[in-house]
Amino acid sequence: MLVSAFAALSFNAAQPAEPITDWREAVRCLAAFEVASSMSFQAQQADAGARYDDLAMALFSSMGDRFDFARMEQAETIRAREAEVLRARPLEQVTARADDCRARLPDPPAVP
Repeated sequence: MLVSAFAALSFNAAQPAEPITDWREAVRCLAAFEVASSMSFQAQQADAGARYDDLAMALFSSMGDRFDFARMEQAETIRAREAEVLRARPLEQVTARADDCRARLPDPPAVP
């Protein structure tokens, strides 16, 4: 029984994360990338900071192509609230959230 439980957990861990299909979740990921970048630079982790900054820029650029002004206002409200929550967390949690987002967005990151 223990072996089958371990196998089930291993199988679930190996499954790819569900892709992000909601623009609001993508905007929350933008906040995660921005906060991870800022916190990484503050922690003297320039390579990680630059990587997260590049992801944020790619995601933000895709928003400009797809969002009208009203949607951009909504997106900024969502992004600001999420960033505020993330800034209160340790760097490890923020980068874990950003890495999860990265795994669930296309390459390069774009709003669905």
